[in-house]
Amino acid sequence: PLQKSHKLFMSTNSIVLLALLALLVFWGVGAYNRLVRQKNLIADAFVAIDLQFKERHDLILRLVEVAGEYLQHEPQALLPLMQARNAVSGANDALRSRPSSGRLVMQLMADEQALQDQFDHFWTGVSTLAMQADPKLRELAQQLSATESRMAFACQTFNLSVAQFNAAQMQFPTLLLARLFGFAPAVSLQLGIKHV
Repeated sequence: PLQKSHKLFMSTNSIVLLALLALLVFWGVGAYNRLVRQKNLIADAFVAIDLQFKERHDLILRLVEVAGEYLQHEPQALLPLMQARNAVSGANDALRSRPSSGRLVMQLMADEQALQDQFDHFWTGVSTLAMQADPKLRELAQQLSATESRMAFACQTFNLSVAQFNAAQMQFPTLLLARLFGFAPAVSLQLGIKHV
């Protein structure tokens, strides 16, 4: 009888241990999948930003073409703007492949600030008389402003996804799993765009 109760105790302990192990595995798989899902939401949110970046860069190019005739005496003002636009385009392309990379987000923000500075310099060179005289220039400026508003909204969605991802991986014990599988905190995208 003592041997039977010992075997029963061992099998009960084994069952409890296996059940706890199974629970731990299920929790681990669920937590990992939650982190992956949150990371994918960042990538999905970046798609909207990416579309607005492309539209904005095309509009800047068209604005430069139209306004360039008013700046014929300053062709050197256009080159830095186009170089800054190309740098942002390259940073955006890099970020598209890894939208949760903090380093790439920081690079895009730095390049975007340089573009904004160059655009501000360019825009001050385009006189208000040129804006009043050329309806195409006014229309492009309005389109650029609308695109920048949509970009700001898309950035809010992206930043919300980043915040949720970072919060999910900071919760204990998910934090341990996140570090084990190399999940790193994502960085919010802050753009200093001033509307034209």
